[in-house]
Amino acid sequence: MKLKRILASLIIFQLIFYGFSLTVTMAQALTSRSATASAYIERGNAWFAKGDYERALADFDLAVASDPNYAAAYYNRGITRYRMRNYERAIADFNRVIQINPRFIKAYIDRASLLYVLGDLDGVIKDCNKVIEMEPRFAIAWNNRGLARGDKGDLVGALADFDRAIYHDPRRCEFYNNRGVMRFRTGEINGAISDQERALKLNPEFVEAWSDRGAARQYKGDLDGALADYRQAIKLNPRFANAWFNLGMLRKVKGELERAEADFTRVIELNPHMADAYAQRGLVRLLRGRTDEADQDFDLCLALNKNLQQSLEQLITETKQKMAGLK
Repeated sequence: MKLKRILASLIIFQLIFYGFSLTVTMAQALTSRSATASAYIERGNAWFAKGDYERALADFDLAVASDPNYAAAYYNRGITRYRMRNYERAIADFNRVIQINPRFIKAYIDRASLLYVLGDLDGVIKDCNKVIEMEPRFAIAWNNRGLARGDKGDLVGALADFDRAIYHDPRRCEFYNNRGVMRFRTGEINGAISDQERALKLNPEFVEAWSDRGAARQYKGDLDGALADYRQAIKLNPRFANAWFNLGMLRKVKGELERAEADFTRVIELNPHMADAYAQRGLVRLLRGRTDEADQDFDLCLALNKNLQQSLEQLITETKQKMAGLK
């Protein structure tokens, strides 16, 4: 595992709100029980729209209690639980939706997105396969399966999936950037830049695409272009930690150690759990002769991710050899 974060793989969570209001209008209130559930859903939708997820959840609970076979109630509750970061229980709701209605496509997509967050890549692929079987033109299923395949190391399969996603929906900027990330991983740097430029043409405020194109430009040696892209990403979202990390890496390459250290410190402020940020700040501090502070950063890195020990030791050795050569 390399201690180097350049490209941020972007997943479209695409937790599609089955139209919240649409779920009510589509429901056939043939019984008093389902009519009562629809009323609770309608009120829960209103709370959700206001960002009051606790009250929305309470109403969706009442809808489920009123009609335990009302798929829309479980679906809306699953979306709300996702927003509340209660992923396991959100998945349980999507499971129930699919049990009630095995052809509820969006429940499969949303469950797959949550399974991706939880690291169940095989589960993601299985759900996306089901969606593709039912509706081959559903572009998000191709995209999300591509992300899971890429994470499993099937880069060729991932690229094929992103191609199909773009074929079915050529206006989604995320699809192009995801394919660009995968092309970068396969060494198609020009192809990666082309995809990221297409993503930026579709959405000039797409922060991840600016950062990712900067990484590809940096790889090609276009440091000025990379710097401009990182700065634009940070201008659009000053709290995007990956862009600050990439900027720090660029400044480290250019020998701007003080500024690189400040960038890595900013990353840590934004994301205290990014192990490689501590590692890279430690390497910069080592280069600046502050050994004790560097060792503290290395300890923090390994406390967050012990699997990085071998890579970290190698980088420390290489840095010390570089320092010895400069003397």
